[in-house]
Amino acid sequence: MVKFNEVVPSANDLMGVKAVWGRSEEAVMCFGSRGDAAKKDKGHYSQARITAEKAQEQPYFVTIGGGKHVPEGLRGRAIELVRTTGAYGETTAFVKGTSLRTRLEQWPVAVVLSEVYAIDGEPLLVDELGFDDMNILANAYDRVMRYSEQIEALWSALKDRNVSRRWEVQLPSGFRDPGSVKLIGTLYPKLNIKSSEGKKVWKLSKAIERDASLKREVKAQNRAKNGGALCCEACGFSDMSDGMFDAHHLQPLAAGVRESRVDDLIVLCPTCHRWAHVKAPDLLSPLTASEVAEALECQLSD
Repeated sequence: MVKFNEVVPSANDLMGVKAVWGRSEEAVMCFGSRGDAAKKDKGHYSQARITAEKAQEQPYFVTIGGGKHVPEGLRGRAIELVRTTGAYGETTAFVKGTSLRTRLEQWPVAVVLSEVYAIDGEPLLVDELGFDDMNILANAYDRVMRYSEQIEALWSALKDRNVSRRWEVQLPSGFRDPGSVKLIGTLYPKLNIKSSEGKKVWKLSKAIERDASLKREVKAQNRAKNGGALCCEACGFSDMSDGMFDAHHLQPLAAGVRESRVDDLIVLCPTCHRWAHVKAPDLLSPLTASEVAEALECQLSD
């Protein structure tokens, strides 16, 4: 868990806000078509393309519960902080879940999100963040909107609030951030572990896991939560010895290289660490701790 301003250092780094119906289920943000959906013309992709273009300078925006589909319990709440890649295209190219695809049919275009953070407490704009009204969401129901004064006020209200990475919201397996604005067809850009670039990313990921300062900090935090002992965050194995545990890097570097923080790593025993990489559908997109735990539980129950 980190502070909002550790992820977004200033209001100038925020693209804006967007109204959403709820919490992210998959790593996408969807928009309606503004052109001919059948012909997939330029207008069809316009809202997703504009968001991808803005993300090159201001990749983060805040999602706020709004619109006719949002549950009353989330209406007007600052729900998540998300980071956008430059990849955009058909929603169906990125969304895996069949039921979610059906629900998103009226929003046929999307951008891929590389990071999703839950905002602690999901505060209400009006009652908890100091806003007099919901005007910050004007015209933000099918686009990311930025009213400078209101975004300044929002950043100031959120800057010291905790945010926590939602690691369960995973990028499409093997997805490779193009690093620029790019229209993606039915096959999104993937990074092959056997390619020279794939090997480079894998090597960098391993170097981060071996970074002495990051390892010390993540293990110190783990000990603080577990009475001085180290505990595997997947299987629960516990021991006092530092050498019995590894630091595991959760952030798929194929999603775009950035400076790693301690919250990008967790503590795993060597067995679970191997599972996280070897049992993943793609070696460059490791399993989360909960996925490793589920896999181990299934194996033990067989």
